[in-house]
Amino acid sequence: MDRWGFEPQAFAMPRFGGSRAEYKVNKSVVAEYFEYRLSRVKAEKSHYWIKKSIMDYLKFSKYKIDRDSLMRFQNWYKSKYEFEGQAKYHSNLRNFLEWLYKKTGNHAFRELKDILEPPKKDSKKLNPILIREPDIHNLIKAVWEKDPTPYLKLKHITGILFAAYTGQRPDSTIAKITVDELRETISRDPPVLWIPEEKDKERFPHWVPIHPVLREWLQAYIEHYNPELEKEQVRGIAFSYYSMRKLFDRLNIKAIHTGRKITYSHLRKFFEQMCNNVLMVHPGLRDYIMAHNTGSLDVQSYDGKLPSEIYGQYMVAWGKVNLAPEEVKLEVLLNRLKNLEYKI
Repeated sequence: MDRWGFEPQAFAMPRFGGSRAEYKVNKSVVAEYFEYRLSRVKAEKSHYWIKKSIMDYLKFSKYKIDRDSLMRFQNWYKSKYEFEGQAKYHSNLRNFLEWLYKKTGNHAFRELKDILEPPKKDSKKLNPILIREPDIHNLIKAVWEKDPTPYLKLKHITGILFAAYTGQRPDSTIAKITVDELRETISRDPPVLWIPEEKDKERFPHWVPIHPVLREWLQAYIEHYNPELEKEQVRGIAFSYYSMRKLFDRLNIKAIHTGRKITYSHLRKFFEQMCNNVLMVHPGLRDYIMAHNTGSLDVQSYDGKLPSEIYGQYMVAWGKVNLAPEEVKLEVLLNRLKNLEYKI
């Protein structure tokens, strides 16, 4: 075994002629890689897939790295996972092999990277995720009709509007925003929400404009927010990810253009598609608000703008978009809440 913890072994392959090398990696080296890799990635989901990809392979190959085991493992994950899962195995395994090359100077590890073929998306004539304004209206009308209490109607409709108007990541960003932060947001002129780096998957601090329709619903929700009606572990959080995700499962609303069930995460896609295909928003502004492609020059150019400038450009595109259906009246909902409070 060499000083890096690898044990090179040669074994005959008479069928093909010549020989190939295999390397046995010990657990301390794997631990060192995880320490290195995970320190550069903040998202918990990314941590999960980095560990899973590497450990699945090492258990599969009994901690040996060689051409045959990589090819067989690749066949396994391609048969088991769709494109997204395949892409995670592919990129994480390549990163691991590249790190081994840099650590040991052994070019064999870099050559082994070429075995891993990039996954291919199945060609589809129709985008499986295609969301437009009528779909958001249908979601909100379903909440209006099905949620059992005025408080839940107010909370869930506001949550849908927030995700649709801002395009933020449901789990890694929205699920961390507090009621107090939203209270401060709507007190600003213009109303803009500050997302600090610890509440963004890409560690990209940025301002998020708040649409006037959304501001009106946020103000009502904040005024009536009742922590006693929330689960203890999410008290103070404006929109719990698991609560919103379950809401969409319960509503089971199908997208008009594709017939596909709309999920909570699709609202981020709605924002992106509206910016791209309907409102023709500048890519830099779109990506800045969404914290997407944060290393691009377009996004960096918006990073230096004032919050009022971000808000002004957002309103030029989004100002006339009203995602609250006509039959869903906020004042009616507030009257119902007041009547309940009066009775209590």
